Amino acid sequence: MSRKKKKALAQDSNPVGYGRPPVHSRFRKGQSGNPTGKRRHNEAERVEALIRQEVYRLLTVREGDTVTKMPALQAVIRSQIACAAKGNVTAQRALLKLVQNIEDARARTTGQTANKKLHRDANEMSDKELMNILRAARNDKS
Repeated sequence: MSRKKKKALAQDSNPVGYGRPPVHSRFRKGQSGNPTGKRRHNEAERVEALIRQEVYRLLTVREGDTVTKMPALQAVIRSQIACAAKGNVTAQRALLKLVQNIEDARARTTGQTANKKLHRDANEMSDKELMNILRAARNDKS
C-alpha cells in the first residue's frame, strides 16, 4: 500500500490511542461510567478483607495420627497454647493477656465483674504468679 492510501484510511476512521479507546468500547451517550453505583474500596479495606480471608482459610493439621481441617487462626491459637503449656514464658504472658481481654470484654457486655485472678496486667506479674494462675486454671477444668 502506498503512503497516500494509508494516510487516507487513517484520517477516515476514528483514531485509537491514549485517551481515545475504540468506538465499540466507549461509554454510550447518556450512560454513566458506574451504572451500579458501588464505591471503590480503599487500600486498607482491601488489606483487611485479604487478612480476614487468610485467617479463616482452612489448613490441614496433623495431631498424632489424626488429620483435621481447621481455620488458620485456630491453628495459631493451638500452637500458642502448646508453647505456653511447655513453659514458654512469653507465650504464657501473651495467652494470659488474651484471656484477660476476653474476660474483660465479656464482663462489660454482661455487666458482671471480671475474673479477679486475671485482673492484673500479665506483664506486671512475676513468673511464679503466672505459674500459680496456670495451675489454678488447670485445677478448675479438672
